[in-house]
Amino acid sequence: MSDETGHIPQHLKKINFFVFAEKYIQDYKNKDVRIIASSVEKFKEAVNNPRLTITGIGPKTMTLYKDYLIHDAGLAGETAHNYFTRFKKVLKAAKIQGYLNEMPTAEIKFTNPNKDDTLKKQVLDKDELQILANTECGNTSVKRAFLFACFTSLGLAEIRKLKWKNINKGRLITTRNKTGELINNRLNQTALDILGKPGEKDSFIFNIQSLSDNGANKAIRYWVNRAHIEKHITFYCARHTFACQLLINGANLKTVADAMGHSSTRSTLKYLNHVQQLQDEAIDKLPSIKFHH
Repeated sequence: MSDETGHIPQHLKKINFFVFAEKYIQDYKNKDVRIIASSVEKFKEAVNNPRLTITGIGPKTMTLYKDYLIHDAGLAGETAHNYFTRFKKVLKAAKIQGYLNEMPTAEIKFTNPNKDDTLKKQVLDKDELQILANTECGNTSVKRAFLFACFTSLGLAEIRKLKWKNINKGRLITTRNKTGELINNRLNQTALDILGKPGEKDSFIFNIQSLSDNGANKAIRYWVNRAHIEKHITFYCARHTFACQLLINGANLKTVADAMGHSSTRSTLKYLNHVQQLQDEAIDKLPSIKFHH
């Protein structure tokens, strides 16, 4: 009876969203099931309320989730957009089954972040790196770890488990957490300075094991604000910065892909496009002279 009226019966209002989502994922047959599961995980982190009901999800919750994906979830490029899109499948299923009257995402625009110059907002240039080095950060371990990542391509997961035994004769030898690809990069003087005096082989280099991704990104956000840098920087941006600095300093695409632990140069192309754009802008700023034939 209630189907036609748009009224949601009382017993359906009380259904826990995460119980519904778990069941949905169990029954889901398509290949992108892992991304859907991850998107629900990120939603759980963002809303921080395990007792959330389906009817409790409105546009406000979804805007919070969208902002979390873009700024605090430590996701690269298009991943945030993919997660948001996949998450909508769960909501759609809830709507079809009568738990929701309308999609809480109806009014939310989420354009693909790689379409515009988002990368520009996520890459630090060498002057900004110096400013950050000079600026105090509320968490000195995060400051050291982030700056080290800008010179080595490591993400937060790799930095967390990095031990002194991974440093050998001025080289960094470890694997990428996400892909298992080997990283064997020479450390330049700055990276070595950031490391300082070596500790025990089996001890962690950076004291951030108990810090969540969210906690690290919060510390970075305050630090970047204090440095008056108007860019949206999360820990993952250290990787972007490393790749762009290599290209600006003349490395070729294959070298950068290897240094980043990319299995092919395809993922590295976006950095080349960004650097090309910087080059074009630099040429546009060359002084103009009046020339008479």
